[in-house]
Amino acid sequence: MTKKNKLAGFLSVILRIIYIISLVAMVVLGILSVATFFAAPLEGVLNRIHGVDLDLDDFVMSEFVDVAKSFITAIMFVVVSRCLMVVLQTISDGTPFETDNAARFSIIAKVVVYAELAKFAVVPVSALMAALLGIDYGEGGELSLNLTNFLGAGIALVLAEVFREGARLREEQELTV
Repeated sequence: MTKKNKLAGFLSVILRIIYIISLVAMVVLGILSVATFFAAPLEGVLNRIHGVDLDLDDFVMSEFVDVAKSFITAIMFVVVSRCLMVVLQTISDGTPFETDNAARFSIIAKVVVYAELAKFAVVPVSALMAALLGIDYGEGGELSLNLTNFLGAGIALVLAEVFREGARLREEQELTV
């Protein structure tokens, strides 16, 4: 086994672990997001209809925001780690410069940017929902943008172009007699 294949194999194992952990986190955080989003409104409805008091008075909307942001991050990790696992497989196979890998890096860039924008958008939407439903927003769940993720998306776009150009050069070389 060559040194390149050992490194790709090691990275593949690490990415599989990240993928599995992210997948589990995504499922758990998805359930928690739904539960925290509907916690206070559900209490209000049940209290009015059936006289049931769930005692969710301590719930604040910023708790939902924090869970939702973590859920979005978990989705991002699932997609990115899966794309990178496939890219590493092509590297191990000795055919990294294919147009599919360029597309994978483009997907990574888009997912990272969309995830950051979604995490940014969840704050004002949640604040509006809290105001409409009469729920305390609480402290936390502030507006924030992770500029490092945007830099990572830019790097992924550059890598997409590198792989696209590499695939084009490989195809030209294969056509040359």
